[in-house]
Amino acid sequence: MIFLSILLVLALVQWWGSGAPLQKDGAFYRYLGWLDQQRFSRRPKAHLLMAVLLPTLVLWVLYAWVVSQVSAILGFLIAVPVLLYSLGRGDFSSQVRAYLDASERGDSVSAAQHLADLQGVAAEDGDPEDWPELHRQALKAIAYGGFERMFAVIFWFVVLGPAGALLYRLSVLYRQAHASRAAQRWLWLLEWPAVRLMGLTWAMAGDFERCFFRCQRDLFNRQQSSAALLYDQMLGALGAQSDQPGSAEVDSDMIRAGQPLFSRSLLLWVCVLALITLLA
Repeated sequence: MIFLSILLVLALVQWWGSGAPLQKDGAFYRYLGWLDQQRFSRRPKAHLLMAVLLPTLVLWVLYAWVVSQVSAILGFLIAVPVLLYSLGRGDFSSQVRAYLDASERGDSVSAAQHLADLQGVAAEDGDPEDWPELHRQALKAIAYGGFERMFAVIFWFVVLGPAGALLYRLSVLYRQAHASRAAQRWLWLLEWPAVRLMGLTWAMAGDFERCFFRCQRDLFNRQQSSAALLYDQMLGALGAQSDQPGSAEVDSDMIRAGQPLFSRSLLLWVCVLALITLLA
């Protein structure tokens, strides 16, 4: 059912452009508001556990009971909407295309706004003509954005089922609402194994030698953020000559090549999951 759920969700995303029809976060934010009023709200770790783990545990118990006691088909009907809800927000492909269109026109002001949309933040004041920096920031946003939107969600869906996908998405939403040290560290821990697997996948789907070198070098790196490591690994997969992310030259062609890299990586893992399903 895991493999069929992923296939159906990917088909629906291709049709809709995103999982937006099922991505309603109002209930979760109201729940966070209620938690903020409770006595333990001043303890970040307790607040995080109640906000993220309690809904996940409820789903895990419900799903396990339905699959074991009622019907696997009903479990499938639970898994698909949960996975759709857990995918990233917005039409990422359209945002990337908008940035590239602005780049081709030489419209740096519009490009900076589209970059802010990719990053999920307000546009910052800066040198609007600094195209190398805009391209570096855009590729970094694409590297983490594509990972956070789909790969990390599917990773935890495969590992823990629908509860794993929900756990990751609620952790992302929680960090956006409460940017505490505990929330950032928790999300970093969730992403740690998926980031390493993403890098290995990019190595197989892109420039193996350069990307795999970075994967080996940073395998046990505990200092860099997920976004920084993914950016470095994507540079390697795209064949960047420099081993230092800050000095690597990034142009619009590299940005344009970033999304096909994700597509090839996703296709690779769909094939792997299909093989595992056939052999199981």
